[in-house]
Amino acid sequence: MNIDYSIRVNSAQPLPGYRLKVICSDGASGIFDMSKYIDKGVFRKLNDPAEFAKVKLISGVPTWPGNIDIAAERVRSDMTTI
Repeated sequence: MNIDYSIRVNSAQPLPGYRLKVICSDGASGIFDMSKYIDKGVFRKLNDPAEFAKVKLISGVPTWPGNIDIAAERVRSDMTTI
């Protein structure tokens, strides 16, 4: 699988179950499931759904308070397209 490191997330909407509805810079849209990360490392801070819902985009990268982020290329490669 080729990973496109130039990809950006243009839109990220938090959904129940630690998921994000996203639209990427290549026009693809989908659901990115963060639940497999939520109990690991810095992502533990997002275990509270209210904290998870604070997602913002910074330079095309889904980011939360405390400088927690997930790479846009990871979002694009692992999302389920819709």
